[in-house]
Amino acid sequence: MRNSGRSLTIPPERDQVEVSIFGPGIGECIVLHLGDNNWAIIDSCKDKETGTPVAIRYLKDLQVDLSSSVKIFVVTHWDDDHVRGASEILEMCFNARFCCSSALLSEEFFQLVRVYSEKSLMISSGTDEFARIIQMLMDRAGGTRKQSAGPVWAKAETVLLEMDKEDHRFNVKMRALSPSDGAFTLALNEIAQLMPKENVPRRRAVAQKANHVSVALWVTVGESHILLGADLENHPNKDVGWKAVVLKHNPKERATIIKVPHHGSRDAYASEMWQIMAVPDPIALLTPFASGLQPLPSESDVKRIQKHTSRIYCTGRGLGWHPLKRNSSVERTIRETVRSHRRVSGPMGHVRVRFFPENKPPSPTVETFNDALIL
Repeated sequence: MRNSGRSLTIPPERDQVEVSIFGPGIGECIVLHLGDNNWAIIDSCKDKETGTPVAIRYLKDLQVDLSSSVKIFVVTHWDDDHVRGASEILEMCFNARFCCSSALLSEEFFQLVRVYSEKSLMISSGTDEFARIIQMLMDRAGGTRKQSAGPVWAKAETVLLEMDKEDHRFNVKMRALSPSDGAFTLALNEIAQLMPKENVPRRRAVAQKANHVSVALWVTVGESHILLGADLENHPNKDVGWKAVVLKHNPKERATIIKVPHHGSRDAYASEMWQIMAVPDPIALLTPFASGLQPLPSESDVKRIQKHTSRIYCTGRGLGWHPLKRNSSVERTIRETVRSHRRVSGPMGHVRVRFFPENKPPSPTVETFNDALIL
């Protein structure tokens, strides 16, 4: 169901849980209401219209006090489309616990950020966001060592947030499902490959394999479970990726809402995840990645997901949007250069799920805004 803008500004009730996912074609952000005006933000992307992180814009529209109500901010990995505006969120939500993959807080990663801190090398790279985040955390901690500056190192089975029913309307627990110890070791080797070498021109740092250390999350609210798959992918090694996650999962816990990992790509598809970790016909949420030679999700990607659920919602079109009209000479030049072209960034699509976890069953309602659609 598509909704008017007015309903976007209506906040959830105090005993209502919300899962909102945003994506403009390149970028992803998740905002969670955990009850009693307690909020969580997962990753960041910017609103093209305002130039601000979409999480900040949305929560301000709901009149949420960012400094007190946002309890946790998680950056799942350092790909550009997940970190744009992250330092702004951390600055405004200054009482939120900041969490990121343990691989990003290793001495090797700090060294990489330091080496690539020159402007000429930071353009369009996730390292610039982390350079600002590291400095901000150190400033808050009074100049202590980087590793003591306050972030929570997320790795498999780490509890990132916990609220007891005695102090909260219902029990809330957020724990990391990844990265595994095996993924952490691989990440250190990959970071080493990004470090500039003597007599070799220094190039922009690109986290091509950052998905291996992406932080997938398991959120429990009352007796309901939510799986946020981030961009975690499969790996031949059983100690890395979704194989490692599924092996450790409690079979009694099943998610009713799933954020589909890595835009529904084949590399992130694990049938065991759906069979063991999800209820039958769960609500599946995903964001598109409209850039590159193979935009995501493709038709085959959607068909794979449809084997497990009939309820799939996407924040935008995987194949992108029609290009803006230009003058005839520009259009002629484009046609002579490429066979086809498209816009990879469109309106900020938004899918919002709300439910009352104390209801039996919770019976979630799903709303779509802007270009979000049902697949």
